[in-house]
Amino acid sequence: MKRSLIIFSIITSFILCCAISHSCANTTTPPSGGPKDTIPPVLISVSPENNSTNFPLTDGKIQLLYNEYTIVKNASEIIVSPPSKKKPVTKIKNKYIVVSFNDTLQADKTYTIDFGNTLVDNNEGNVAPRFVYTFSTGDVIDSMYVTGTVTDSKTLQPVKNLLVALYSDMSDSACFNVMPDAATKSDDWGFFLIRNVKPIPYQLIGFSDTDNDYKYDPNSDQIAFVDTLIIPRKVVNDSVYELGSFIIKDTARCKARESMYNITLFKELQSVQYLQNSGRIEEKVGFLKFSAADVIIKNFEIVGVKDSLIITQMNDTKDSMLFWINSKNRMEDSLLIRLTYMATDSIGNLVDSTTNLSLAIPDDVKKAMKEKANAAPDTTFNLSINISDETMEQDGATVTLDYPALAVSADSIRILAKNPKGQTDTLSCSLERDSTDIRRYIIHQDDAMKEGYEYELQIPAGAFVNLKGLPNNPSSSKYQIPKSDNLSILTIVAQDVQTRYIIELMDNKMSKVYRKYVIDSDKSLLFPYLKAGSYSLRITEDKNNNGIFDAGNFMMKRQPEKVLFYEVTPGNQTFEIPEKMDIEQEINLKEMFE
Repeated sequence: MKRSLIIFSIITSFILCCAISHSCANTTTPPSGGPKDTIPPVLISVSPENNSTNFPLTDGKIQLLYNEYTIVKNASEIIVSPPSKKKPVTKIKNKYIVVSFNDTLQADKTYTIDFGNTLVDNNEGNVAPRFVYTFSTGDVIDSMYVTGTVTDSKTLQPVKNLLVALYSDMSDSACFNVMPDAATKSDDWGFFLIRNVKPIPYQLIGFSDTDNDYKYDPNSDQIAFVDTLIIPRKVVNDSVYELGSFIIKDTARCKARESMYNITLFKELQSVQYLQNSGRIEEKVGFLKFSAADVIIKNFEIVGVKDSLIITQMNDTKDSMLFWINSKNRMEDSLLIRLTYMATDSIGNLVDSTTNLSLAIPDDVKKAMKEKANAAPDTTFNLSINISDETMEQDGATVTLDYPALAVSADSIRILAKNPKGQTDTLSCSLERDSTDIRRYIIHQDDAMKEGYEYELQIPAGAFVNLKGLPNNPSSSKYQIPKSDNLSILTIVAQDVQTRYIIELMDNKMSKVYRKYVIDSDKSLLFPYLKAGSYSLRITEDKNNNGIFDAGNFMMKRQPEKVLFYEVTPGNQTFEIPEKMDIEQEINLKEMFE
């Protein structure tokens, strides 16, 4: 028994020694630091207390004490409402975050500081719960709030980081000239919340504020607005769902928030009309650029050049004009132009304005002219042909020239059709000038396209003679009906059409237009040769019948033209088209736009 105990003691001692030796010798394994800290900082106290009144107008400070060392991740994301010209300064002092105001605050005003997700612990970066601090420089804390959502006018997608502001100043120029009474920024869902405001009438305006001066600049900013005055009616309290803290990736909770106002963001077309720019592109080509759309030009003349030799073209929005001079004579280095157009005067009215312009040839153009003078002269020019197999039947082929055409021989243009047996036939086609560009022509095949046939558009030399008197080089392009083994067809049956609509089939990201129709009556619209995938259908209410989307006008309180996306199911603006399907969908446009 005694011997057994001695042996057991020796064995035990040996095992312990080995264990100790292994532990000491294992220098490659780092010591464990314990579990990772995932607990966010906890706010211990605030001084002065939240919802304090009679806060000092100058040199005011706020101290937030946390249970651990906490830092400000991005001070620029802290939102102060109403905003000041000088933003508050944040400093870290031990476990305190100190906010100091360098600007004089407004008297008898309720302020909020929304720290959002900017406060994190110093070690692991755990985000502190959202904290909104409220105080008043007067005796009363204002307690009303408003909510809303901002979406893009063309895509209807939510717009984030947009400045949304309230103005008690009722003048139309308030957002141009004065600081907001209250403001916030929209989140990733386009949702905004402005809290602790008075129950009085306000203008509600959102804009992109690209220069961060809290003032709307129509030249650089986009804008969204409610076209009537609003009065906040709901009271801030702890039970209000929208006032809580939200994880932006929590789709269900974020979408459950109530939006009192839905506003649409757009880039405003300038309403103040003046000549913005002018110049020469080439010796006999120039341009005029105006500040606003739909300019009214009453007289345009070039001194020393007959009117019959001047060719002009306005762009789609009629805010710029190109001109060409159809003359073989060399033009002066400076052209004298007499222009009369309707410009905006100092009180906002359109009046006749006459100006004389001297347009000089730019130095780089002079250099190119000199180099070209020493080279062999051009005897022909190249035109471009653009054909898409998928859209040839509907849209035709586009032919673009470098200059306007002096002569066109439409009869010389032909289409060759080769059938599956290799037999070739010549087909007739029609030619028309594009209404938006005098240098562009549209060619349509007269006969219907057939599967299995190969087609070739042939434009022979001299079919077009450009403004310089040069004939085109021969050009051709092949096309055919897309092989439809795996392609699908979508037919939209547009019903109860009360006005004019622009209907566009787009990709699911709403960035590319595959096919476009403009209708003003009930019609069946064919979208053939579609690959399997996700699509969206954008429909624009084209009330002014110009075939394009028109932005709004803030000063005139005119919203942009209404745009909707067809929804297969509520909230779902994209739909799937499988392979080898013939799909027909009825859409009642009157019901959709009510």
